[in-house]
Amino acid sequence: MPRSKSYNTYSNLQRPEFRKRVDELLLKFERDFYERSAGADGMLDKEKFDLELYKRHNVETMIRIGLKRAVDPLIANYWATRDPQLCKEWGLYGAEEGRHDRMFAGDLHKVGMTDEEIYAIRPTFATELLNGYFYYTMATEGPLAAMISGFYLEYIAGKTQPDWLDIMEQHVGADKTKGARAHLALDDDDDHVDMVWNLIMRIIEDEADEERFVEHLIKINSLFVSYFVEVYAATVLGAGADASLLTQAAPAAAVQTNLQTKATASV
Repeated sequence: MPRSKSYNTYSNLQRPEFRKRVDELLLKFERDFYERSAGADGMLDKEKFDLELYKRHNVETMIRIGLKRAVDPLIANYWATRDPQLCKEWGLYGAEEGRHDRMFAGDLHKVGMTDEEIYAIRPTFATELLNGYFYYTMATEGPLAAMISGFYLEYIAGKTQPDWLDIMEQHVGADKTKGARAHLALDDDDDHVDMVWNLIMRIIEDEADEERFVEHLIKINSLFVSYFVEVYAATVLGAGADASLLTQAAPAAAVQTNLQTKATASV
């Protein structure tokens, strides 16, 4: 039973063979993240839990949602005269997702952060680059990259967040992750992963479009990996940390991860 006005209304998964290829690539992203990114394995180890990392991760999630809130109307507007149905469906999706930041704010309040403290924090460099990529590609080729980011986040959050929350709850308590849990539950009930996929597939017409999708997906993953490294460096490693670890922060990590993934992915 859908919980919002933004749910998957498609009876079938569009371009299922291409989706298999993308799913394999996303699983590779996840494996590489845990194997290569400093601090990533700690998200699955209760002995390595760090409250400041937990707080900063949630703050950055709120920042990203807030910034995407300004991008999603541009996506809907782009399709208004080109594909009115896509305009409507993406508009509903953007409107639903746009205020989910407050779910995470509720969790942060319970560990002592105020709204004034939350909104005083600036985004990571990686998040700034990610949003710059949205606006650059929007201006030069259209909203595909910004739309793919929505699919990427829906998919990756569903894969990683449940395990992360299991660890976090052992330290802060289940009552302090209710917002994050509610966010996941709504996405799952409304089938947002396949819904966003199907919306994007409305504009994927040929093999060249599929290749461009993969190119965007690799870059977007690189910037999300960089965001985590930046947050980990700022909260856990600190100013006196090993410089070789800090060089993984954006943009170096984004460029390096992008090149490594392109070299090893079966694309």
